[in-house]
Amino acid sequence: MSPNLRKRLAVAGVGVPVCALITYAGGFVFVAGLGAAAALGYREFAGMMRGTGTRVLTLPGVVAAFLFPLIVFSGGLEGGGFYAAGLMLGLPALAIAAVDLPERPIRAAACTAFGVFYVGGLLSLGVPLREGGLMSPAGGDANTVRMAGTLLFFFPVVITWLADTAAYLGGRAFGKRPLAPRVSPNKTVAGGVCALLTGLAVAVLYPRFLLAEVWSLDPVRTLAFGLVVAGLAIVGDLAESALKRECGVKDSSGLLPGHGGMLDRLDSVLWALPAAFLFLLLFA
Repeated sequence: MSPNLRKRLAVAGVGVPVCALITYAGGFVFVAGLGAAAALGYREFAGMMRGTGTRVLTLPGVVAAFLFPLIVFSGGLEGGGFYAAGLMLGLPALAIAAVDLPERPIRAAACTAFGVFYVGGLLSLGVPLREGGLMSPAGGDANTVRMAGTLLFFFPVVITWLADTAAYLGGRAFGKRPLAPRVSPNKTVAGGVCALLTGLAVAVLYPRFLLAEVWSLDPVRTLAFGLVVAGLAIVGDLAESALKRECGVKDSSGLLPGHGGMLDRLDSVLWALPAAFLFLLLFA
């Protein structure tokens, strides 16, 4: 076993149970965990931007990203919308006050806002997926409801993890044609097809064994759910690859040995969680 693989397995062996426990705890513990992940992800984004010579507001962005899930938890989607509007008003004003004109304060505000919305805003849509009672068991006790919310939150996460693994293995075995050569030359069409097929398979099996009492989508919509989540997870992966290529870095940071940074672990999940929530909101 290679040293890098040992590091990856060690980090996953600690990280996966911790994430599961935080999600199961729910409430403030859960949203604080999402907020911490968002803050770390934005900090990495800010570091990459600074590496290109682009000024960003680091500390205000870290705080704003951390607060996004908490605002959505306490005020719902409406509260999140008001918070987003407040950021669009406040960040340019703060940048004008803090950034000299030669350093382009409006561009600094725009990059800061994008980073906050991209990491904190997208991640915060995992809050109603876990806490919104989209598919709560009828008459269940508190522990049953908590478990249902946890399993529903992890549904798109599991699709993402397994689809990403299938894309890697399928690309190595069958890949010849690049999927997006200008962005990520190592990703192949064959790998993308394997990821989508895996998303469909997980969409069928996961609710059958883990959400049997609460899953309400018919087979057609269930397959569509898997396809949408897996497809947007691929886009999220490519989006972060484009960001890193633009910034000239291999990993967003060295925070997680063998895995890169927090953004490297969140890239697909940032798209999968909103995709799952919006799909269920519209069709469940």
